[in-house]
Amino acid sequence: MRFVLPLLWALTGCGLLGSKGDGSETAAAEELLRAGDLAGAQAEYQKLIEADATSVDAAVGLSFLAYARGDWAEADKLLAAAEAAAGDNLPAVKLRRALVALKAADTDAVRTHAEASGLPAGKLLTAEVLLADGERDEAVKVLEGLAADTTDVGKTAQKYLSLLKDPDASVAGLAENYALWALGQRQVAVSSVEEVVKALPDTREDKPAELLLWAGRAASVGESQVALNLVESVGFPPSGQAWRVEATRAIIQCAEGDGATCLRTLNGLEGTAPEDGLADARATAAIALGDRDPEATKALLEGVETSAAALAAYRAGKTGLAMKLAPEGLLRQFLSER
Repeated sequence: MRFVLPLLWALTGCGLLGSKGDGSETAAAEELLRAGDLAGAQAEYQKLIEADATSVDAAVGLSFLAYARGDWAEADKLLAAAEAAAGDNLPAVKLRRALVALKAADTDAVRTHAEASGLPAGKLLTAEVLLADGERDEAVKVLEGLAADTTDVGKTAQKYLSLLKDPDASVAGLAENYALWALGQRQVAVSSVEEVVKALPDTREDKPAELLLWAGRAASVGESQVALNLVESVGFPPSGQAWRVEATRAIIQCAEGDGATCLRTLNGLEGTAPEDGLADARATAAIALGDRDPEATKALLEGVETSAAALAAYRAGKTGLAMKLAPEGLLRQFLSER
């Protein structure tokens, strides 16, 4: 199951509140954002807000840039100040405040702002907070109101409901782990998921896939024993997914600090695993390895030109490699300023 909420800031990259393009006051700043020039965009937005302290677009632009550099307090401060003049754009401002609160791990604020937005994405966030708090019945009510939505929000709501309405309690319980993961409470999610996933009925065709998914997630946050237990419970992997078992074992090896064995295992999958799947596994393995074996990290990521690989290299202290792997855009600009 994929969750769309962490991607919502990406939708604000240009025309942060639906501005009209070349004729808008923020057109120059947004053009600089398109080019990945964060410093230039910051200067343009700052000029606008100094000229008009009530400019909502400028405030939202500056908050986006604060969000991009990880300054959650500043991002929220700017958005809070923009509310009074937001008018019809207030729901969008509220949703962005919820996303900032999500990164700041303030779930109470997430729910407050998400509910106040009234937007489908805000309602999904609200449902996830309810699930994480164990309030299933309330979450179901919110999700049922989203199920008809034709966007990714609706599809995600439907997936949650399919778990929550399953007559088997173990299946319903899995929804809470998904919500915890989506809310960034990943250590909590994987610490409690093992028995839940293993208890899924063996008759479910998706059980092996769930075991592999959560094994990879557990390894990526350093819970290598949980990951190993889940992998060993797979039995027969889904058709065409045997490579994922070996890839997950490699991620576990990296999580345990054995970069050399991890690298050999993943290299051995070249030609048999799908290219994009193996690239994702390499990035996840590098994240699990961290900075414990810089040479293995470099070898794992070499040639994997994705955002995930770039972030893995950055976390391992290899900013130069991260720059090489990062696609053009905001991430590359962020890395260039480190």
